[in-house]
Amino acid sequence: MEGEWLFYRETGQLWQIGNFKNSKKNGSFIRYDRNDEVEYQETFENDKIIKNKK
Repeated sequence: MEGEWLFYRETGQLWQIGNFKNSKKNGSFIRYDRNDEVEYQETFENDKIIKNKK
């Protein structure tokens, strides 16, 4: 996995946006609730959380 990935619920609604580098989470991951509001945001570096914002 490389670059920005978008993940969707079975309904087709956007669930999460995240970035990967060498198949590891790297950068911002934003998860959305069912009302399309940001549920939380995390920042990763080499698959490790370095920042968490809810």
